[in-house]
Amino acid sequence: MKRLVLIFTIVSTLILASCTNTDAGNKTEILVAAASSMTPALTEIAAEFEKINKDIRVSFSFGSSGKLAQQIKGGAPVDVFISASSTDMDTLAEDNKVRLDTRTDIAKNTLVVIRQKNDDNSRLSEENPFTSKINHFAIGNPETVPAGVYAREALIKLREWETLKTKFVFGKDVRQVVTFVETGNAERGIVFASDAHSSDKVEVIYEIDPAMHSSVVYPGAIITATKQPKEARAFLEYMKTSHVQEILLNHGFTY
Repeated sequence: MKRLVLIFTIVSTLILASCTNTDAGNKTEILVAAASSMTPALTEIAAEFEKINKDIRVSFSFGSSGKLAQQIKGGAPVDVFISASSTDMDTLAEDNKVRLDTRTDIAKNTLVVIRQKNDDNSRLSEENPFTSKINHFAIGNPETVPAGVYAREALIKLREWETLKTKFVFGKDVRQVVTFVETGNAERGIVFASDAHSSDKVEVIYEIDPAMHSSVVYPGAIITATKQPKEARAFLEYMKTSHVQEILLNHGFTY
């Protein structure tokens, strides 16, 4: 009898150890390349996703959508792409780099003008957030950063582009634009509302009319060359759930 109990104990221990090793070491990892403006939201979403998909680990590569698209086009081992620009996704689609049947719009955003919180410099009238008295105005690089593209469109329509042309400080992504304003390296900046929402060091002083620029849509899709199509699809499908929509709304995104 004691021998049977001992055997049962050993077998049970081995089974438990096997399960533990599966949880710890045999997870399938997927790499999601995503617009930097989604960093806080996606970090929270991934943690929630992994709670209910214990065999999948989600890693991220955050950056400007334009540069991420270039990396994917060059063969970067990415499984899912979430862009802040339909144009960058379209470019990859034209080169058959994404699976068109998986493409879906995840969220929308708006543009705002920000300043450093507690900046009470009275010489800068907030009646005109684009006043020429500003020395440094930060936006994303329009060549690679969607927020910069939208900012340029808006400023041209608002007839402020030429006024600010010599004042611009270009960020490599929209998160860097926020940092420029947070640290005082730029008095003003144009970012997505979600980025302003994620910082306690800046405040919104002006909301740009969405009619002044192209619609800010975040499309997502599975990369054609992914080696984890099942897991990639599971994550992208999760992005459509009401729970994720609530998280995105809490981070300043819209629908």
